[in-house]
Amino acid sequence: MKRKIHTYTSKEPMLQVKAFIVEGNDELVIVDTTLTKSDSLALRQQADSLGKPISGIILTHGHPDHIAGAFNVKQDQDIPVFAVPAVKQLMLDTEQAKHAQWSGMFGDEWIPQWAYPTEIVHNNDQVKIGNMHFTVLDIGAGGDCDANSIWLLEDENRAVFAGDLLYKNNHTYMNDGGILRWLSNLENLAPSLKSYESFYVGHGPVCELKDFDKQRAYFLHYCSEVLKATNGTGIFNDETRKQFEQVMLTAYPDYGCQFMVGLSADNVGKELAGHHH
Repeated sequence: MKRKIHTYTSKEPMLQVKAFIVEGNDELVIVDTTLTKSDSLALRQQADSLGKPISGIILTHGHPDHIAGAFNVKQDQDIPVFAVPAVKQLMLDTEQAKHAQWSGMFGDEWIPQWAYPTEIVHNNDQVKIGNMHFTVLDIGAGGDCDANSIWLLEDENRAVFAGDLLYKNNHTYMNDGGILRWLSNLENLAPSLKSYESFYVGHGPVCELKDFDKQRAYFLHYCSEVLKATNGTGIFNDETRKQFEQVMLTAYPDYGCQFMVGLSADNVGKELAGHHH
């Protein structure tokens, strides 16, 4: 059957991250879980309004805006949480640091405890959640964090849950490095995903295959402007960073997540200069 995919768009204004509810005949699968208390509870409420039990939760990658809400989506139910090993490991490695970094800024909206993956799956595994069939691709550090996966819904819908592999109409978070691997993933994955119609992403509307080319072009443009702004050194000062930001914001006037441009600049510069984190 063709599954119905419902999108939840966060009210949190900075990232407006999306989560997805895949509706089958008699069950739901939730893909990613938002960042804040309000949004994760609203996501759970939207799922409950469909009147079907949640068979599982998928976490595509290890950033808080996708994983933090799992605690509130699960609540006290025994709902399995699926992820690749690196996503679980990144959560373990970063949870305390993320609480320290963000709890002050988000206050009561910050979720103080994470719910961890209970079902560990591996690259190319066929994963059955309830009566839904997925294939998981572990794409390593070539995405917007150090642990990324994409999930292919294998039914008439032929949909891909791509996490933050693609950003559409939004500037991209590149502060965790790995741009070369990310570019390689885009190049490598696109031909094998031709039969999938829709790519559901964390930031922006639903994508299609041609958005892989757009994402690659954005990276190359961003990196070339970093080199231009820093006279080839990859090292910014306050003035050159500001100029670089202006160039990128002018080039993509309609893009959201504008703060990402300056945020990622120093680390992309370091990667281009050959210094890796």
